[in-house]
Amino acid sequence: MKTNLSYKCLAPHLLNLRIAGCFYIDQKSPKLYKILHLIFIGITFVCMLIFVTQQALKVFEVRHNMDKVMETMFLFLTHTDSIYKQVVTLKRADKIQDLLDIMKGPFFNQGEPDHEKYFKETTRHGKILLQADNYMALCTCFLWVLYPFILHVQGKPTVFAIWLPYDSNIDPNFYLTALYVWTLTSWLAFCNTTMDVTVAFLLAQCKTQLAILSNNLIYFVERSKKESDAKKENFGEVVRIRFENLVKHHVQILYFANQIQEIFGGVLTYQFLISGWILCTSLYRLVDSDPATVQFWSMVLYICCILMQVSLYTYYGNEVTHESLNLMESAYFMNWLDTSLIHRHHLIFFMERVKKPILPVAGFIVPLSNKTFVSIVKSSYSFYALLRNTGKN
Repeated sequence: MKTNLSYKCLAPHLLNLRIAGCFYIDQKSPKLYKILHLIFIGITFVCMLIFVTQQALKVFEVRHNMDKVMETMFLFLTHTDSIYKQVVTLKRADKIQDLLDIMKGPFFNQGEPDHEKYFKETTRHGKILLQADNYMALCTCFLWVLYPFILHVQGKPTVFAIWLPYDSNIDPNFYLTALYVWTLTSWLAFCNTTMDVTVAFLLAQCKTQLAILSNNLIYFVERSKKESDAKKENFGEVVRIRFENLVKHHVQILYFANQIQEIFGGVLTYQFLISGWILCTSLYRLVDSDPATVQFWSMVLYICCILMQVSLYTYYGNEVTHESLNLMESAYFMNWLDTSLIHRHHLIFFMERVKKPILPVAGFIVPLSNKTFVSIVKSSYSFYALLRNTGKN
């Protein structure tokens, strides 16, 4: 079996993060490469800050017009979320590297042939969701710039969702502005979606390791007997060593899950807080759009992106809890009658330990569960209904 399969599950995500300037390149890289990448990170980050500042100024400029505020606010919140994630990722790079080192370690890569299927499934899902989220976001950004381009060709006035010190309807100002907006929104979208899928698949790695731990528990005695026969060692000693490794593996999974929560807890809280508002404002714009226009389908794609991002966190958080609850049952299914009395006592202590499930939360408050996803969608619709009724009145 190949080594470091756990780490390789996340390799495409890390590559995208480094391309986007959201995470540092490998510290073993040549010094010149590291310096150039740091400069690249700085330039892209400053450009993002300038763009988001222009959006904030635009919101202030049109603050007395609710419709125009809605046109800018949902993008402004999305981009502040992306910048917040990037700051956290860069500021806590050492802690994230600690997680990556664990994924390269022996407990997360035990070399059992039965484990390979879990890694293959995680890798496949990770690649599919990363590409789907990236491409969906980039297509949305393309449609956003295509719509004002069509209006401009038709001779109609266009308004970009950023503050500009000049008239953007005059050539070549329009084309330069359109290129600028498209480049920055696409870059921010690429960063945002990549970071979302990366954090979600750190949770997916927890789920995978819990599934592997369950597999090790179920086939513990059979594998211990095979190892004892193959190495001509005492069966009781083999059981003791393998069981110690099971406990250490569980401890490392708990540490891994707690570190994810500590590093990204604030990010997830902000994501959930603004997601309701973003969905509400997006729906507010969607219902007033003609289904035959580019604007309508760009908003549909955008809403799908937001729903996907939130659902990834809640789904994999829910899966972590579900897999941790399965450990108790897997331990009982072990063929423990073939082990010594002292091992049975150890097994009871272990089963008591795993009774408490792993419950990932955002900001130590909001549980990452499917119920949370439903609650966000419901609250978004309630807020939209309130805005709609207020607008009518």
